[in-house]
Amino acid sequence: MFRGQLLNERYQIKHAIGGGGMANVYLAHDLILERDVAIKVLRMEYAHDEEFIERFRREAQSTISLSHPNIVNIFDVGEDNEDGIYYIVMEYVKGMTLKQYIQMYGPLPVEEAVDVMKQVTSAISHAHANEIIHRDIKPQNILINNSGKVKVTDFGIAMALSSTSVTQTNSVLGSVHYLSPEQARGGTAIRKSDIYSLGIVFFELLTGRLPFSGESAVSIALKHLQSETPSVRRWIHDIPQSVENVVLKATAKNPFHRYENAHQLEEDLATVLLPERYNENKYIPPQEEGEETKAIPIITSDNDLSNNHGETIIRKKNESAEAEKKKKKWKIWVIALITMLVIGGIAALFLLPKWLMPKEVEIISVEGMTYEEAYSELRALNLDVKSESRNSDTIEEGFVITTDPDAGSVVKEGSTVTIITSLGKEKKEFDNYVGQQFDQVERLLTSLNYKEITRVPVESDRPEGEIIAQSPDSGTPILPEETRVIFEVSSGPKKIVLQPLSGQALEDVERYLVENELNIYVLEEFSDDVPEGYVIKTEPAAFTEVEEGTEIKVHVSKGAEQKPVTKRVQYTVTVDNSNQGNGNGNGNGNADEQVEKLVEIYVEDMTHNFQDIHTSETISEDKTFAVDLTIAPDQIGRFKVVVDGSVVIDEKVPY
Repeated sequence: MFRGQLLNERYQIKHAIGGGGMANVYLAHDLILERDVAIKVLRMEYAHDEEFIERFRREAQSTISLSHPNIVNIFDVGEDNEDGIYYIVMEYVKGMTLKQYIQMYGPLPVEEAVDVMKQVTSAISHAHANEIIHRDIKPQNILINNSGKVKVTDFGIAMALSSTSVTQTNSVLGSVHYLSPEQARGGTAIRKSDIYSLGIVFFELLTGRLPFSGESAVSIALKHLQSETPSVRRWIHDIPQSVENVVLKATAKNPFHRYENAHQLEEDLATVLLPERYNENKYIPPQEEGEETKAIPIITSDNDLSNNHGETIIRKKNESAEAEKKKKKWKIWVIALITMLVIGGIAALFLLPKWLMPKEVEIISVEGMTYEEAYSELRALNLDVKSESRNSDTIEEGFVITTDPDAGSVVKEGSTVTIITSLGKEKKEFDNYVGQQFDQVERLLTSLNYKEITRVPVESDRPEGEIIAQSPDSGTPILPEETRVIFEVSSGPKKIVLQPLSGQALEDVERYLVENELNIYVLEEFSDDVPEGYVIKTEPAAFTEVEEGTEIKVHVSKGAEQKPVTKRVQYTVTVDNSNQGNGNGNGNGNADEQVEKLVEIYVEDMTHNFQDIHTSETISEDKTFAVDLTIAPDQIGRFKVVVDGSVVIDEKVPY
């Protein structure tokens, strides 16, 4: 397949994104639905076997029925008649394979590993419920996107391959690490075979390594048959025993000792991190009959046999059964030995020439490719691929910087080549600027090469100009020249222009003030012009700009003041200016002598205060004063006349 090639006049090939022993995977664009898809294309060497093709179609079609959030959706299955291409169109997952993820970040934290396994197990449980066995579960067949969502792929193809002998070494090595013992000995894969493979994947997630390794596929397969799964805690000491138990039970050699089904494994994973399970007993598979050491009874004499015929018969039967057991065991060992020799011979036939005389290949340049593209290209050269990452100012994140050894180097097939991918430019953590003045921060960031700084005014009780929120958050890794910074900046408390409220009903004014978050203080007073319950005026006055929370004084009318019916009383008071009446004679006997006198009159009624002087006058002759009092109902008036400091009249006047 080449870039731009059109498949069935619908799918336009963009570039290769992966591949394996049986198929290549390409990124393509669906011209009808306008979306990117992944297309798995069967290799040409398998496209001429009619039985294989028929099973491929049937199994692929059955996989379309699987609908699960953790299974890659299959959109279409077909063939291009012109070129004889058989393909499956699938959902395109932006991310990487779980194998690449483990190589980059493994071993994973326990919580993350359990989360990944929950998703994978949920997918396999759904497949089993639909009578589909995966048969090739491995991290290379599990995708993980940028948000940690897991998708299982390659359903159907592995099942279609079950009737076909595939001997390409790379393909065998790609799967043998996850092969169940029953598959390794040539048996048919069952649901519990998938469970075994899940246990191996879980082991790799937790430790970052595989449980069994060897120089050939055969040696690894034999370890699956003969060796117990190593303890996860051998490499990661603080892993809870409950977590290791999941691995041990899933990878039990005898399928009967594994989980009954994938759903049971899924349920166990749901509680495996509960504190009360951390220190549970280590899982040990039940010991099978015949494996334990048995005591064989000793016959002491012939008399013992002759004296008890019943017991003799029983013993003879036991001896016969024991001999039959030994005979069966001997046959099993002979068959096993012959099988191992045959497998070893076949393996030697295919592998020995490559071990003794591996081909030399030249490492091609993969600079500027995505990791998936580079991986596919180098694996096609029969090279073992590892990955590293580092920062680069020139190569975009996710693309290849170089390889080690460099492009052009000549190496043996099977050699390890490290793909070095770019993490992009080195990022810096964004500081916390909340609480600082925007103007000062803006100048600082501009000097640090930030290109886009946005100010968003927000009404707040914080001082005007103070930053109250920011994006990105503090601690976020960023590139200054590529980051848009947004600050929410206080514009001070909310300002309101007070509307004219005079003449409006008090309840309407209260509603207006509450809606605008203003406080109200009511003052009641009489008014001849404004009806009772209506506003006379406000303080501050209308059209004044005020802040939220300001207290507004509202003067409310109590209506016109009701004046009482009053009584008006008038008195006349004559003050005698002769010496006779003042008691201050000078002893000359002149009673009619005229002198000056100070007269002070005090009045208390509705309009006068008794403490205030109502009238004050100095007289040199007799004089009559008029005293008017206005008295309200149930009130008492009073007036007092003082002449030269002496009270001459002090009288109370009732209503």
